Amino acid sequence: MNVVIDHMGLPNALAGIEQPGFQAVLRLLEKKHVWVKLAGADRITRKSGRLRDAIPFMRALAAAAPERLVWGSDWPHIGFHPHRQVQDAALLPYRELNQGELLEVLIEAIPEAAVRRTVLANNAARLYGFS
Repeated sequence: MNVVIDHMGLPNALAGIEQPGFQAVLRLLEKKHVWVKLAGADRITRKSGRLRDAIPFMRALAAAAPERLVWGSDWPHIGFHPHRQVQDAALLPYRELNQGELLEVLIEAIPEAAVRRTVLANNAARLYGFS
């Protein structure tokens, strides 16, 4: 059974790629049934406010296992989770986010067109059984 880790494992971009949680994600990618979704660049960079701070994480994941990465826009862009139980009917608000900028970050992180095509389309087809 395949397992997909969303939001690149949700590291804190300010803590760098050496943080223990992200290193654990890289080790998990050594397992052939583990995949990682390159989504949520805005979530991992929320403390810096710079989407490009996600690039080192994306590059590290691409170096580890480009054949088991899938890209996602993370739409709809709801508010950041408060890290506590949401009570009653509380809703996390929608946030505007530039999809083009998210793709620009991906292009900068993975400049090789063939690898990017694999991440954007081919891997998802394999993982989810698209024909």
